[in-house]
Amino acid sequence: MEAFGVDEFTPVWEVSEREFKERLRNEARERGNIFLAGFPPVGNAVPFKLKENLSDAMKVMSFYSYNFPPIAELQDDFFDIPHDELWFSEEKHLFLYIGKYPEVEYIPKATYKQAEILAKIAKELFVSELYTLGVIVLLPEERERMKDVEAFVARFRSERDACEHSLEAEGVKVMTRREMGSYTILRKAGLLPGIASKLGVESFAVLGVGRRPNDLRACIRAFRAFVKLSRIEIDVRKIEEELERDANALEERIRKQGRRMPPPPVPPQPPSQPPTFRRPESSPIYL
Repeated sequence: MEAFGVDEFTPVWEVSEREFKERLRNEARERGNIFLAGFPPVGNAVPFKLKENLSDAMKVMSFYSYNFPPIAELQDDFFDIPHDELWFSEEKHLFLYIGKYPEVEYIPKATYKQAEILAKIAKELFVSELYTLGVIVLLPEERERMKDVEAFVARFRSERDACEHSLEAEGVKVMTRREMGSYTILRKAGLLPGIASKLGVESFAVLGVGRRPNDLRACIRAFRAFVKLSRIEIDVRKIEEELERDANALEERIRKQGRRMPPPPVPPQPPSQPPTFRRPESSPIYL
């Protein structure tokens, strides 16, 4: 039995690495693979639903890290330590990375390392297109100006300029500095496609418009945009219905928690104290 240990980011193959890569190499002559990654808090819901609904999806890799929470969780009939998962559908030529755990604390070095390892693995697996999913929360004036847009696409590397016009007609907008100004995409949702593009993989971050960073309905919008951009054939309606049910359940849980929690007390302010002023942010943050 092979020795097991957990490092900063430890990939573990669940299938024969040599046989799997050899099979991919033969198939890659005709068509490259697509890599879809989602991370907490809600971006991982889409790849999870996809692997549940693709009958031929199989788990090919697990990823462990000592930056994940130090716990053991009950999964089905057994306990296991935290790990992310990579699944593959041969029929769709689709890899699904399910990022289940955020880092215990934000360590830039760990985030860069995880994104770098994933990008290199995607390249080794003959991935031609890589996507991450996330949420964008627009400023009020932006919501009014772009009220017909349901998702934005951040392009890291692309030769398909014709996609921009057809996608925008369907409520998806390709982001440009000229129109959007200065924006950032946080952590692996931005770093993974950024590093993958340096390796020659055509890379995108797809951001659904939402009301808050954990808005699951925004992921439904991002999912629709991903399907249009990748041109992959998937039963969109079934996935959307399942995500919609999950969104309703999450919102109901949030409402119940809000009713149980009293509002925090407001500390008295001395009359001589000037009003608090906070300079508005120069740009929203993408999650």
